[in-house]
Amino acid sequence: MKLRSLAAATAGILITALAPSTLVPSADATPAADPSAAAMQPVPAGSYLAVVDRGPDAEYGGVNPRSQRLELVSATGETRTVYTRAVSRRYGGFVLLDWSVDGRTALLTATEKSGSRAIAVDVETGTVQQLVVPLLETAVLDPAGTGILAATWKGRRSNTMVLDRISWSGARTRLLDSTSGTIAPGRNGTVLTTSAQRGRIQLLLSTTDGAVVNRFRGAGYCTPVRWWDATRLLEMCKQGDLYLVDPATGASERLTRDHGRGDYGHLDARSVGSRLYVQVAGACGYSYVAKVSHGTTRPVRVPGAVGNVIMVSTVGKDLVLMHASSCDGDRPRSMLSLFDPVHHEETPLLVLGKHEAFGGIRVLGEVRASSY
Repeated sequence: MKLRSLAAATAGILITALAPSTLVPSADATPAADPSAAAMQPVPAGSYLAVVDRGPDAEYGGVNPRSQRLELVSATGETRTVYTRAVSRRYGGFVLLDWSVDGRTALLTATEKSGSRAIAVDVETGTVQQLVVPLLETAVLDPAGTGILAATWKGRRSNTMVLDRISWSGARTRLLDSTSGTIAPGRNGTVLTTSAQRGRIQLLLSTTDGAVVNRFRGAGYCTPVRWWDATRLLEMCKQGDLYLVDPATGASERLTRDHGRGDYGHLDARSVGSRLYVQVAGACGYSYVAKVSHGTTRPVRVPGAVGNVIMVSTVGKDLVLMHASSCDGDRPRSMLSLFDPVHHEETPLLVLGKHEAFGGIRVLGEVRASSY
């Protein structure tokens, strides 16, 4: 399985008809809370933001969504609905692309006949801001708080993307004439992306004017995953191995290298104490959790798991897991849980109802790249 295919398996591709950038009303989507100042509800520490799809069972697992909701999930499993949206031929479903570090703003994209729509949801009040963005591939919130950083296609039949800073009023500033599409928000008002013309060259750019802060060569074609710590990004590079990269200097360290049986690449990694666990891409789009032991990976047994098992975060000595459907068509338990990887004990945090499935999830305070 090629590296680009591994990255594509975790990204939503949103390419739509050409339309002008403009603020638009929200006729099909509704905030789930009274958007008055009195209705403000702070985001608790340790929270998660999850997309929940609801609809009839799909042929190959999961559901065919007829509606979606954005749920704020506390560290102990309590939920609050932030935003809802009907799904139809005219109004497509939404994808959660970004969540601000302070938990205040969620960035969604939705497909419609009029074009791709970027939607900012105030998680505390439920109010929304939105604009139509032509040929949108992916986006993140602008660190300045005035709009988004968007990768868009140059034309309907173009194979080239550009990187723009777009305000909520529709004003654009071109940051890069050619990009691979992945966007990783950086420190101090910067953003990391990969040059489409020279696939191994990574660029750290100023988000105000596009000035290049640093340019360095990656270990093959690299895709940023998320910030690992205060200075290093976790990236997936050649052969599906994970690297830790300092964008300010270009210095890199290989985190994983050897693959066990059925291991076609590593999508993410988490440390629990001295142990390293990785998210593994298996056959046919299947994904599972493995422990790195003596340089190679060994699948972690999650009792009763059906379908994909996705690492979301860590809490103390536990992994936070999400159960999702895979290509075999069997129904997963649609559950968010705490899992003890040593004793193989699982504690449910949130179990979804019948005909519901997770569509994506984010962790409060964690900064991820746009394609993940």
